[in-house]
Order: sequence, then C-alpha cells, then structure tokens
Amino acid sequence: MATGEPYEDCEQPPEIAHGSARLTVDDNEEYVTAHYTCKSGYRLQEPQLAQLRCSIETDEWESTKLPACVPACAL
Repeated sequence: MATGEPYEDCEQPPEIAHGSARLTVDDNEEYVTAHYTCKSGYRLQEPQLAQLRCSIETDEWESTKLPACVPACAL
C-alpha cells in the first residue's frame, strides 16, 4: 500500500501482514535488500515487489509501495 512517505531505517524493513522479510547486504555495502516471502497459504499479490532496497547512506527504503500477501486461493 502506498503511503507517499519513505520508510526509514535499513535495519527494520517495513512489515507486511502474513509475510516476513530476510535482509541481505550487497557486495559494495551500499544497499540492504529486504526479500519478502509470504506465510503458508498466502502468495505475493505483485511478485515484482518481492524485493525492496534501502540505501545505507540515506537509511531510506527506495519504495513507498509495499508487497502484499493475499490468500493463495484469491485471484
């Protein structure tokens, strides 16, 4: 869901309902990437949003639109 405000703090990725994020740091230590997955019985509504990057320099997440987990049986 878009908020229009940047998410801050690369150590705390934005939380999503029915999902979780695993953090990785790129080789140059410029970005943290949150890799989102959904809990059992749910799927990502927009798979292209499964990864969000955060600039370590600015400590801000690059996207204001979060991934969403929806029931796996929903179309």
